[in-house]
Amino acid sequence: MTGKKIVSLGLVCALTASMAAMGTGCKNTTSTSSTGASSQQSSASSATSSALGEQGAKVTLWGSADDQKMLKELAGDFVKKYADKKYTVTVNVQDEDKAQAAILKDVDAAADVFDVPHDQLGALVEAGACYPNTVFAKDVQANDDANAVQASTYKGTLYGYPRSVQSIFMFYNKSVLSADDVKTLDGMLKKAKGAGKSCGWDMTNLYDTAPFYFANGVKLFGDKGTDVNGSTFNSPESVAVAKYISGLKAKGMKSVNDGDAEKLLKDGSLIAQATGSWKADAFKKSLGSNYAVAKLPTINIDGTEKQIVSFAGYTLYLVNAHSKCPQAAMQLAEYLTEKDNQIKAFKDRKVVPANKEAASDSSVTGDETVAAQLEQAKTSIPMPSLPQITNFWSDSSMAYTKDIFEGKIKQADIQTKLNAWNDSLKATVKK
Repeated sequence: MTGKKIVSLGLVCALTASMAAMGTGCKNTTSTSSTGASSQQSSASSATSSALGEQGAKVTLWGSADDQKMLKELAGDFVKKYADKKYTVTVNVQDEDKAQAAILKDVDAAADVFDVPHDQLGALVEAGACYPNTVFAKDVQANDDANAVQASTYKGTLYGYPRSVQSIFMFYNKSVLSADDVKTLDGMLKKAKGAGKSCGWDMTNLYDTAPFYFANGVKLFGDKGTDVNGSTFNSPESVAVAKYISGLKAKGMKSVNDGDAEKLLKDGSLIAQATGSWKADAFKKSLGSNYAVAKLPTINIDGTEKQIVSFAGYTLYLVNAHSKCPQAAMQLAEYLTEKDNQIKAFKDRKVVPANKEAASDSSVTGDETVAAQLEQAKTSIPMPSLPQITNFWSDSSMAYTKDIFEGKIKQADIQTKLNAWNDSLKATVKK
């Protein structure tokens, strides 16, 4: 997971919901309405037996480059578990933040099982790309975090198999910054500037910068993320945050992406970076014994310290609605998200489990990085999954806080720019 949001638009088409066994190939199934699939979902019992899947199914799985070794091991174990079905699983590279664009470009060519951030679910469902979770719904509802279940559901139908929970928090160099220093952003910046160092934040990406606005009560699609007309990025509260951001560069804030942060943390010029658990191992190598983590700091808005409120995001495995082997694909998605395999994903890739039992395992709870994320989660909000979230992740949206940070927008023009931005968020998604 990179933490970067790349979203594409899709065309509305019918959902595939056939549960019939369909031979050995895994593409181009005939679509039916989602109504039948939804009714099957409600009545279907949990099933993990080898009787479920299509005999000889050839299933394709997409995953990030960093996940390839782990996924190939899991795929091999899956094939062994269901040896009587003679499955073949092919694992290909496709980063989750780019998967949606590839899926909507050609659903038939997409993998049978893929993982995406949960905010992309609405657009993918509306594009007819997602097969409802017709078999393992009860397992998901029983075993996964309630917010993960909600994140896997669109318009009352459960589609996803929750893989992980994500949020950004603070990584820092404890030889320069103390635990007290990292409680406030202004305190961090003052300490860094005094030491001739910088604090990092990716100011080019709204996944990382929107939390500044949420700290001051700004809304994205209303209180629950479901109101297309409910964004308040043109409010006085938003203007106040934009003005605060416009002064951060002068205070010593450096806009740094995760890749560059690795190098800069290692050479010591950067002493902090806000990002997620996907960078934990890399940053541990960069910082060595000086590695430390904490929840995000507060920011001072008009004389009041406000806690930065991050996005809570979930990654989901989804089954392609155009798969010819949806049963085997569902079986694989369920297998990848079982308790033990989520624990393995955590140990291998520091992917924080969505499965409740996995999340409470001692190997997970004893990790300082997880502790920081869970502390941040107390003040996080779920990413909306409305198709209009596309507008939020657009290049033009991304430009607003970047340009404000870089000083390209004069303070006198901030309100006008925020008005235009807020209006763009509720625009109908182009088909």
